[in-house]
Amino acid sequence: EKGEVHSLIGENGAGKSTLIKILCGVVNKDSGDIYYENQKIQDFRPYTLLQMGISAAFQEISLLNNLTVVQNLSVATLSQKKGFTINWKKESEEIESFLTSLGVENIKPDTPVSWLNPSQKQLLEIVKSVLRQPKVLCLDEPTSSLAEKELTILFQLLKRLKNEQTTVIFVSHKLDEVLQVSDRITVLRDVKKIDTLNNENLNESILFSLMVGDKGIHQAHKRQFLAKEKILVINNLSDGKKLKSISFDLYKGEILGLTGLVGAGRSELAQTIFGYKHRRQGSIFLDGETLPPNLTPSEAIRKGIVYLPEDRKELGLYLDLNLCYNTSACSLDQIAQRGIIHFKKEIEMVEKLFTKLGVRYKTHRQKAFSLSGGNQQKVLFGKSLFVRPKILILDEPTRGVDVGSKREIYQLIFDLVNSSETSIILISSEIEEICLLSDRVLVMKDGGLIKEFRGEEINERTITGCYLQNRERNRPSIAF
Repeated sequence: EKGEVHSLIGENGAGKSTLIKILCGVVNKDSGDIYYENQKIQDFRPYTLLQMGISAAFQEISLLNNLTVVQNLSVATLSQKKGFTINWKKESEEIESFLTSLGVENIKPDTPVSWLNPSQKQLLEIVKSVLRQPKVLCLDEPTSSLAEKELTILFQLLKRLKNEQTTVIFVSHKLDEVLQVSDRITVLRDVKKIDTLNNENLNESILFSLMVGDKGIHQAHKRQFLAKEKILVINNLSDGKKLKSISFDLYKGEILGLTGLVGAGRSELAQTIFGYKHRRQGSIFLDGETLPPNLTPSEAIRKGIVYLPEDRKELGLYLDLNLCYNTSACSLDQIAQRGIIHFKKEIEMVEKLFTKLGVRYKTHRQKAFSLSGGNQQKVLFGKSLFVRPKILILDEPTRGVDVGSKREIYQLIFDLVNSSETSIILISSEIEEICLLSDRVLVMKDGGLIKEFRGEEINERTITGCYLQNRERNRPSIAF
């Protein structure tokens, strides 16, 4: 309805973000109709929907780091401008006035976006969508990275939009926020609508029960694992930004699940262990050896720690290079003598590995970008296994792959830990995946570890309930 805040809630994979992307023309719908202002929408091109008044701020930040704040925000409103030139002085004054009206004092128009922290970038992403003056504003996990100050600004902005009769579709995992801002709440489960409720006499327990239903009560874990020898010990690890005094152990041959909401700090933890991000305090022990505070990724790989990143296209693969190069790049010492690469040996090792992993390809000279998402992910696995790791950190290993490839990747994980003493840290937003694969599960929230689950405790209901409970810090309260 016009002028309402309508929230969408559901577990990871329930279809919330996909629905938002369909509404904005980013993803094509398979069936059904969408009506806007009593008219059936015929043209689902993103530009057309923007012109109609439907705007969105997605989970993924789309700001251009090499541009300033005013340049980024001006790009969002180019279609509303006339002429071929931009008066940057006037633009800066208008942007600064708008930010000041929202209570944003620490972001200046001429500040490069690369200088901003994640919370400020998230807020700027929201402001960019508001500047388009939408009639319908879709906010997909807008608070996932917001600090307390920016969160207060967002809530004030929502109240202002509501008063201006702008309709807001608000997607969030944080049920306390949903109850605070919403007029109505729609619950999704397994890509289906369960119910739409008026925000009257509701509480987190009611919403949680609707989100998970009867599933997840059974214990999904099957593999029997007996912890014997510790291979990795983390003590009081912090990065000075996101991570807060994290301590845990990892055993040889163990699959340790790491889960939590978007922005909980899971990837930051993995990248800090791997040496990709700087460790500010704390210690890391590998097989009893203390790893240096200034550990680099190349040193980590030499010591047997390998990180398989969430974004395979940006951080994992060389898409324009052939499959052999992609697979052997991190461990050239296995195929080289005195600085000379033995290409015949490289091809034999890569082909043997691809056969084991079930990679579907035509030739080893094939470029990585030509493979399907599932096969690209298997090549990334091959790149990791080529190193013969002691510890393999998998960050969302099945993201963007089909169901068949997902099952094959699960089997690869089980085969790896069963056939060797390789230990795995598995990061995943899919609770079903975490429960199926993990021997132990650690839950992260706001940069810290809040709970550990073992054995029969590992099920979807208890884990989801853990990270959807009330946040430990006090939330800003704004009357809607």
